[in-house]
Amino acid sequence: MKVDLVAGVTPVSLGSVEQTAAELTDLIKQCGHAEPDLGVHVSAREAAEIAHRSSAGLLAVVRGPAADPALLLGVLTTGSLRDPLAKQFDSDIRETAEGHTAHGYPVAFVERVVTAEQLRAGSPFDCQLQAVVADPDHSRLAVFTLSSTTGRGWLEVSAVFGRLVSSVDFRD
Repeated sequence: MKVDLVAGVTPVSLGSVEQTAAELTDLIKQCGHAEPDLGVHVSAREAAEIAHRSSAGLLAVVRGPAADPALLLGVLTTGSLRDPLAKQFDSDIRETAEGHTAHGYPVAFVERVVTAEQLRAGSPFDCQLQAVVADPDHSRLAVFTLSSTTGRGWLEVSAVFGRLVSSVDFRD
């Protein structure tokens, strides 16, 4: 599977958890929206561990001029388009959409945003957009998750995410 690395997407190396965490920490700090050093490092380490545990093929920072950095995780797996989304429908789904990529592959998007009730209860804020692109000829799925802890510039980073997802190509 291939994707175009569109403007605003900066991938990090997936060589080792330590290398991934270090590169991710540096990228987030370069965005100028960094929290205290320890918080950024801990978050980067957690993201690196998740990426390596899930055998991710892509971990990247998504940026926009007026947006806080968001994290992008991409995993290639097998199954049907509905499998990874089926368990999502009892959670905090805000919106769903289906369509096709630029290469004609079916894609489903699920947006999850924290509710006002969760904010009042003191839950941490998180915006998450998932896209699942299916390769029906080979029962493969590319599952992408975009996550922002602040939501600042969410529409901007979501548009970058959409351009990347639209470029998925399963042809070898």
